[in-house]
Amino acid sequence: METREFGKTGEKFPILSFGGQRIVDEHQCTEEEAIEIVNTAIDRGIRYFDTAWMYSEGQAESRLGKVAKHRRSEMWLATKTWDPTRDGARQQLETSLKRLQTDYVDEWRLHNVWDYARLDEFTGEGGALETAIQAREEGLVRYLSISCHTDPQILVEALDRFPFDSALIAVSALDHFILSFAEEFLPVANAKGIATIGMKVLGLGSLTHDVERSLRYAFSLPLSTVIVGMETMAQLEQNLAIAESFTPPTDEERLAFFRDIIPLVQPEKMRWKTTEWQNPTEWVPRRRGLN
Repeated sequence: METREFGKTGEKFPILSFGGQRIVDEHQCTEEEAIEIVNTAIDRGIRYFDTAWMYSEGQAESRLGKVAKHRRSEMWLATKTWDPTRDGARQQLETSLKRLQTDYVDEWRLHNVWDYARLDEFTGEGGALETAIQAREEGLVRYLSISCHTDPQILVEALDRFPFDSALIAVSALDHFILSFAEEFLPVANAKGIATIGMKVLGLGSLTHDVERSLRYAFSLPLSTVIVGMETMAQLEQNLAIAESFTPPTDEERLAFFRDIIPLVQPEKMRWKTTEWQNPTEWVPRRRGLN
């Protein structure tokens, strides 16, 4: 697979990385299957593994940890805190380390900064960013990250407040058409040397009918790497085949893809960019929560 620089860290990763949210019972993936999938991913060259404290009440982290216990040196582990407070985030980090069976994580993210008010909580006095900085000083965390699914300008503001090492962003082809991280955030991040990780590439299932074109679109963006959730060996093999044979789409192919998927650019298909996850009827407004 093609490899790319990961910001200013000195690391390089293949274009395909592993989204660890789906290796859980909730997605009909047994523990035995999860361990086999993760081990095979490593054997086939994947190094970057993303998970979070909140995924399936810890099962996602715990299953990744069962492999990391034996193959830690081969894995870049990235996990996330949901709690925006200093003390709450610290508790979540300590729990994540136990589940992952490691004494440090390579990357720790302030997770899902959906509006400016949440960014203020994370980065303000008594916020989780204080914990992140302290954890880095203690050697519990190597690099600091942030993620956003909604408004790219929130992350532009975040980079003005603190020199995060990386950012996890929504970059499905559907995202191209509204509140586009590809258009608004990637140029800023790349100019600053910030590593960028693409997510939501298959649109939470909205684009699973067109996996190849969806992945090729994402791989063609100037991202450091792209995480894709996989709960079966067949999905892993399919994604690896696309990544290993990747060529960027031509302008004509990209346009044809856009024409085919534009009817899917609707709130109910893109709930991560709506005002309410459980009731996705309205797009999130720009500058939500800005004082």
